[in-house]
Amino acid sequence: MLRKAEYARSLALLNGMLVAKYLEEDRLRLQENYFGLDFRASKPYAHILLLGARSGLEIVRFLTASSSAKIVVVEPNLSLKRELDDCLENIAALAWRERVVFFASMEELYGSAYKNFSLVRADSTMFDPVGVEELINRFCIDHICGDFDPWDADPIDVYRTCRARVKSFHWRVMGRDSPLSWSGPAPAFEVSVVVPAYKVLAWIDRCMQTLVDQTLASLEIIAVDDGSPDATGTRLDEWAQKYPGRVKVIHKPNGGCASARNAGARVAQGEYVAFVDGDDWVDTNMFEALYRSAVLNAADVAQCGYIEAFEDSGRLELYSTAWGAASGSRTCGLVEDPLSYLVVKPTIWRRIYRKEFLCGNAIEFPEHIPRFDDLPFQFEVLARVKRMSIIPECFYYYRQERDGQDIAVRDERLFVHFPIFDWLNDKVGVWADARIERQLLRCKINTHLWALSRIERKLFGRYFAAAVRDIFKHGEHFKVTGVAWFVKGFIAASLRSIIHPIAGKGALG
Repeated sequence: MLRKAEYARSLALLNGMLVAKYLEEDRLRLQENYFGLDFRASKPYAHILLLGARSGLEIVRFLTASSSAKIVVVEPNLSLKRELDDCLENIAALAWRERVVFFASMEELYGSAYKNFSLVRADSTMFDPVGVEELINRFCIDHICGDFDPWDADPIDVYRTCRARVKSFHWRVMGRDSPLSWSGPAPAFEVSVVVPAYKVLAWIDRCMQTLVDQTLASLEIIAVDDGSPDATGTRLDEWAQKYPGRVKVIHKPNGGCASARNAGARVAQGEYVAFVDGDDWVDTNMFEALYRSAVLNAADVAQCGYIEAFEDSGRLELYSTAWGAASGSRTCGLVEDPLSYLVVKPTIWRRIYRKEFLCGNAIEFPEHIPRFDDLPFQFEVLARVKRMSIIPECFYYYRQERDGQDIAVRDERLFVHFPIFDWLNDKVGVWADARIERQLLRCKINTHLWALSRIERKLFGRYFAAAVRDIFKHGEHFKVTGVAWFVKGFIAASLRSIIHPIAGKGALG
């Protein structure tokens, strides 16, 4: 960050008419870390390349911050270059002529002896996507940053080009709040899709076909045969043999959907991870669109709409996701308040998740939960995530009316909700604030109401009593009146469900 005293000393030296055009903007950029925290001479004797001299304030900043850095400037405007020469003469004590080299064009730079740059900054007036690609192919670059107009280049193309060859980058895209940034080695894939498969032979071909046909080229499909007793595992091997660079198969003893999802996620090599159930299918544009949304919004989670596809009738019900841009934001689709999603129906399969985000927060599916493991996974993800983007298109097809689906159970298997919430209380309760705890209470009530709307009548009383205990059990964090209000509403809704059974959709509908 540029100190005020340092800027005040430099200001008197940068007084040309052309220089003044950029000076105030450059001051603000340096003070606000416009190009990120890596916009500095990070190594002794670093070579820094500036494409566009602008006000020269950056040159002065690097000269004063490092006694050894060498600065290379490409500036085709000769009048601006002459003004900077006059300004820099005033700081001759820094031996600027020995440390600052000007070139009038990129061609001159390419013909020079320079091979390595620790830092490159590209001004929007000199940005050219073809030129950027040539630059990173010709030179060894540690970090590149700059700004550009999205009319000049598709931001996702710039992201992909730089990530393939540069150690780190930080691009500002005009009209967008979120920078394009990356640090570290490039992942093997952009998205890894995990497909848990158990007794889904009749539907797995459609699922796999829509995945191998994805428009996203850098896609890894990890199909997990969870000890299926039918020929599902054999069919998956056939897909892997047909698409060896796109499909891999894991065979494991039966351990439940949670263990299958975890097994796939642990070996995933993608920047983002997704989960698709083996009896569902997706639009072929789904992961390209979600990946683009996630990257352009610097989001850890990206979500689309979905479609419920009914097996018997062929009926389709669309559940689009409304735009969620933050108030006053120029970034379309960035959710203003991810915590507001904590009480929605679990739909983990319509999202992609940054793998670093999942691993960094130790988020996995609880393997001791035999069904509905998507509920605790979704709650923990949405309670943790700070940046989440959404797109309105309905890309995921969620199959309904299939025999054997957990969603169809009506017996004692619904009592699994109580160990689920015990697990969430233990896992999330140690760090959650009051708002997250309140949302957890709402989630419990929604889930228990849904279960009571469909459970066999002979089990209703036992489930209802257990649900009331569950709601009160962890109410110590709230005012008693608040818990009482929730329970009063819960009891009233439960009694209504006895007289007029709730049809359809609760938290897990």
